[in-house]
Order: sequence, then C-alpha cells, then structure tokens
Amino acid sequence: MSNDTITLKRQATIRTIVTDDFRARAKNELSTEIKTVDNQLEQLEAQYQESLKQLESLASQGQNVKGPMNQMNQEMAAKRNQLTALKMEVSKQLGGLENVANGAFVVTGVLESFVDVKVGDNIYEKIQNCSIIIEDSVIKEIKG
Repeated sequence: MSNDTITLKRQATIRTIVTDDFRARAKNELSTEIKTVDNQLEQLEAQYQESLKQLESLASQGQNVKGPMNQMNQEMAAKRNQLTALKMEVSKQLGGLENVANGAFVVTGVLESFVDVKVGDNIYEKIQNCSIIIEDSVIKEIKG
C-alpha cells in the first residue's frame, strides 16, 4: 500500500429479499426474542420483590429506607419500560412480516466493512451505499 491509499471502516447494510423461507425463520426468531423479553421481565419482577422484602425487613428494624426504596422503584420502572418497549417493537416487527410481499427488500442488519480509498477518490461514494443482498441465507450481490 502506498502513502496515497488508506483503508477505512464503513457500514454495510444487510438487505434481505423476502421469501417464504425468510418469513418463517424471521417469525421464529422474533417469537423467540419475545419469549426472552418475557423471561427477563419475570426475572426483573422476582428481583424487585426480593429487594422489596429486604428493604421492608430493614424498615421493620427502624432503618430509613425511603432513599433506597425510591431509587429501586425508579430503576425498576426504567428497566421495565425498556423491556416493554423492546417487546412492543419486536411484536410490531412480527406483525409486520405478513404485510411485506415476497421479493421486497428488508434491512436485517448492519455490519462493518473496509474499503480502500486513494487520492482522487470521491470519499462519499466510497464510504456510503455499501449493501449486501441476501436471499434464503445466500449472498446474491454486494453493492459498493
């Protein structure tokens, strides 16, 4: 490599062609993700109840637990809201799968890739518009 060339990191968008096979795999993955979030919500609630019991025990011994109780409630609400929002987003994606026609493209991820640039290149053309087209788990095309 000369001093006139450098390798840069850029993002490559994974675009998947919707097929019946893709739809079935995506439904399975999204359903699994919803179950995982539900389990995380259950664990969070169990941890909250255990912490609540500990604080109530300290309060019964005359200790002031107002500050820790408020902090715990705020943290619990934030975590619960975050997981609930994630579940809603995944559920929305799951419901939207039926509305996407076979042959349409959906973005299924973003990866990092590298590109060599040299003096005289248009930097924006080199680092933008990189995409990998996938159909039934097989790379069909690499653009950019």
